[in-house]
Amino acid sequence: MEIRVRVARILPSGDGVADERSDTEGWTESFADWIVEDRRLGRSAVMRRVREAPADGGMSSGPPSWLSFAVDSGSFLTGVVGAWAAFRALLPRRAREGARLVVECGGNHYVINEETPEDAIRVAIALGLAPAPSGEEPGRAPS
Repeated sequence: MEIRVRVARILPSGDGVADERSDTEGWTESFADWIVEDRRLGRSAVMRRVREAPADGGMSSGPPSWLSFAVDSGSFLTGVVGAWAAFRALLPRRAREGARLVVECGGNHYVINEETPEDAIRVAIALGLAPAPSGEEPGRAPS
């Protein structure tokens, strides 16, 4: 299964609805470098940096807008969330408040709001990478 992740800035808007902005700070590229250096993930992760094609049909030379991973278990996602927690902690305090990890898979969009194992498990269950607790049906995680 392929999952894509990116770093986005999520800011509350005046009407109470969150406004998700693209990665204007190069955080996705920096997070990719962080993952490569992470001893827990860097050696086992097969990561591809994805750049969106410009609307005018020209060549894309900007920073990657997504990081793509081939995964087969929820434990990998837990490792990515752990790396995200360490990376986010190093961002300036003001930037850290709105920085979120966005995960996409199969047309579904999930936002990692916390850097906890429970948040990673919630998304892994929704993606079908981990079994749901007994008595619960796997479903779409709220974004």
